[in-house]
Amino acid sequence: MKYFIILILLLSACTARETELENPSVSYSIDTVRINSKNEILDLWGFASFSDLDYNKKSIFYYNSFNHSLDNIDLDKLEFIKRIAFEKDGPNGTGEIFVGFDVLKNDHFFIKSYVESAIFDGTGSLIQKLDWRNSLNANGEIYNDYPVRQIIVESEDLLVFGLSYDYENIRVNLDALSIGKNKVDRLDLNSKKSYGDLSIRSAQSGNIVDPSIELTHQNNKIIISYEFSNDIVYYDYKVKALKFVNYNPTLTPQSVKPPNISVGSMNEIIKEIKHFYEQVKYYRPVWDSESKQYYRLSTKTIFVEENKANSKATYGETQEIKVFLTVFDAEFNLLSELEIEELSDFDNDYFIKDGKLWLFINLDDEMGFVRINLNNVISNSN
Repeated sequence: MKYFIILILLLSACTARETELENPSVSYSIDTVRINSKNEILDLWGFASFSDLDYNKKSIFYYNSFNHSLDNIDLDKLEFIKRIAFEKDGPNGTGEIFVGFDVLKNDHFFIKSYVESAIFDGTGSLIQKLDWRNSLNANGEIYNDYPVRQIIVESEDLLVFGLSYDYENIRVNLDALSIGKNKVDRLDLNSKKSYGDLSIRSAQSGNIVDPSIELTHQNNKIIISYEFSNDIVYYDYKVKALKFVNYNPTLTPQSVKPPNISVGSMNEIIKEIKHFYEQVKYYRPVWDSESKQYYRLSTKTIFVEENKANSKATYGETQEIKVFLTVFDAEFNLLSELEIEELSDFDNDYFIKDGKLWLFINLDDEMGFVRINLNNVISNSN
């Protein structure tokens, strides 16, 4: 389970609590809210793993692995709304487990499993399966692949974008499937510096231990971001342009230093990745349609010098995690940076709603959110 701890707030049984914070350069507010489950069993792991706002940003859906469903939470009333059940097998089957989903127009869902992806309606009935494997590549050959991460775009020609990993050459590409044309086009992400150079091959298994890559659809763009590098790549599908973003932060390094090894034992790999986390870890940028700005969190981890004898922490016990917020304009020009000193131990996803950054938290095994009011950050940082 992933956790988020806020140091200055005492997480009590109250529904919401707010704290105002100021320093010489910025001011902002933080509050904590608890979701009324209405006696339903909510899957906190499922929320932390897979969730998506509805089309109007009034509620959020998340995957409930307990019963293979999508649960819907009203973010205005802060309460459970409904549960949409899906079948694993049969004519309306999604596959054994979700590996992601997107909320579409008209209460439809794009659901991805390990072996297939498809569009379903709001009752869990299959509308259309997507066939990556039998589509044609740019050379007219059978594509015969299935991207792990996928994003769908509801345009005139239904498009699905996916990350295609080449583990032999340790690189990743962005593939775009046109459903109408049954054709896949490939876009080179030039991923060597942000992905290939930061990956390590296991000496035992030969598998690659690699940085995670985020793939999102925001502001009419397909956005790719990396875990250990601040590089951002976005594809504007309306003008068919691929653009690379590189900026110079002052509070965090642009990237971790490349590992000292390209092949190693598991203990050697763990040591290198631990050093990555000590330098910086980047999360995906999120778009705020009200302020017309992007926000991105990043962290630096400080580990304790000596672990407890019975510690099960893979990279060692954490002493502190420093959390940073970066603000960009609509063209990804850097506007401001700040450390959010009141937040610690962040390792989770987040989203924007009503000018606030919402971060999921576990409140004594109940669902809650920490909300950062960004309005003052915006006005004082420009």
